[in-house]
Amino acid sequence: MAVYEREAARGDGFFGCRLAIGPRGSKALRDALPPDLYQTFLATCAAPPRHLAVYSDGLDELLSIRLPASAGSGDGSATGMHYASAMTLRQLMLTGVEDVVHFGKELTHYEQRPGGRIAAFFADGSSAVGDVLVGADGRCSRVRRQYLPHAGVLECGPAAVFGQVPLSDAAMVLPGKMLEGLSVVSGRDGSSLMTQPMEFKWDAMGEPKPHVGRLDAALIKTWPGLSHDRTVDHVLWGLMVPSWFSRTEPACLAGDRLVDAVMGLTRPWHTALRALVKLTDPATAAATPALVSDSVARWQATNVTLLGDALVCRVPDAGEGANAAFRAAGILCRLLAEAVDRGRPVVSAINDYEAATHRCGRAASSAYTKCLTRQARATKPVIGPVLAAGTRMRLRVADRVPRLKARVASEYRWLQGGSTA
Repeated sequence: MAVYEREAARGDGFFGCRLAIGPRGSKALRDALPPDLYQTFLATCAAPPRHLAVYSDGLDELLSIRLPASAGSGDGSATGMHYASAMTLRQLMLTGVEDVVHFGKELTHYEQRPGGRIAAFFADGSSAVGDVLVGADGRCSRVRRQYLPHAGVLECGPAAVFGQVPLSDAAMVLPGKMLEGLSVVSGRDGSSLMTQPMEFKWDAMGEPKPHVGRLDAALIKTWPGLSHDRTVDHVLWGLMVPSWFSRTEPACLAGDRLVDAVMGLTRPWHTALRALVKLTDPATAAATPALVSDSVARWQATNVTLLGDALVCRVPDAGEGANAAFRAAGILCRLLAEAVDRGRPVVSAINDYEAATHRCGRAASSAYTKCLTRQARATKPVIGPVLAAGTRMRLRVADRVPRLKARVASEYRWLQGGSTA
């Protein structure tokens, strides 16, 4: 087995989003990782949010929901929600397999060779030959583009903008409650902002913090992946904006230019929220249109297959894609191993894998498209403000009526991520 990685080095690339790993995603990780590395995963997750609060863009609290505590890191449990930095999780996935990972290998195309083997070609002029090719090369997958040219990725609904602010800077401008939980700000124009503090068990020097237990401290100090990880305590923010934003602003908009654009969009908002955006580390600011895989019928299995966003793309999705990818990777690994042990053709194993993931992928894409459609309607110029006003009134009432509050709370469960995982 060999892994060919597009980034030039282990610590390269921007993997700044937070991934919310649900129970079944955690179980898939627990099944795939050595026990000590799974415990390291638990130890390197951020502190879970204590509550979910919804605010107006003037920072009036509309609704507050207490969130259940996640499982602790010491019990090996796969229950509850775990919030991980994508870069930290990347380093975990690369730990222990360093001898089979080749960096700086950007795939350009592949060819079927006589006898059924596959040759993969890379931008640096090199190539590799194997029995199975698994394309896990993201939403713009070149493997999918060549293998399933009819399976496109559609732009659907609003655009997403996100960035990070160092936690110490955010603490100077945000109310204390927003530093302890998952917060949603409902804009008058129908746009919405999500913030979540991501506080980890190590300091800026990579040393365990004084309050961290001995087991977690030992796992952090002995884990070599942390030396490649630039993750520090921060507040993550994500803004859903109208679809016109991604069409009128250049696709490459990032950094200071993106921060300035968001400042323009949020001009009527509370000064604390605008101050948060202004403090964004430009290196972490990025924008993307909402993308979802086009629905296609099952295809004839071969010894080429897809995984993760290359198979089913839902961007941004608060971690659902990561949970699905972990489960799919476990299924594929198990079926391929069984095929080799029993002398079955690997194509038969891949056919079973694709059958197991295709139906779930189509259902998830359909549900995600409906969600995006609702959000797109909420950001339309005329109906958006009307819907936003109605939503704010409904939230104020729900906060005072327990039965209605529970129903409304369920509508925000997707923001926690991993809700179906």
